[in-house]
Amino acid sequence: MLFDVSTLYFETDTGDGFREPGFSKERRLEPQITIGLLTDASGFPLMVNAFEGNKAETATMLPVIKEFQAAHGITAVTVVADAGMLSRATGSRSSRPG
Repeated sequence: MLFDVSTLYFETDTGDGFREPGFSKERRLEPQITIGLLTDASGFPLMVNAFEGNKAETATMLPVIKEFQAAHGITAVTVVADAGMLSRATGSRSSRPG
């Protein structure tokens, strides 16, 4: 599985509990949401989720994977994600050289 996220911003100055200011790679201050996409090894989309704009990207991966596993009765998966998503905080281990 491959998991990655992106953000979508909104042309408004105020958040509403879901659209909230958060980390923006483009340094935007407007409220945003975070979109998470889970694909199979060939890139076929398996699941898409939307998260609050102020939710840390690292806090999105495990809930999506666990939800997909529970929905499909899958007990073991191999996940590929960028280094920012793989950390002790997400309960993940990176196989990249230290």
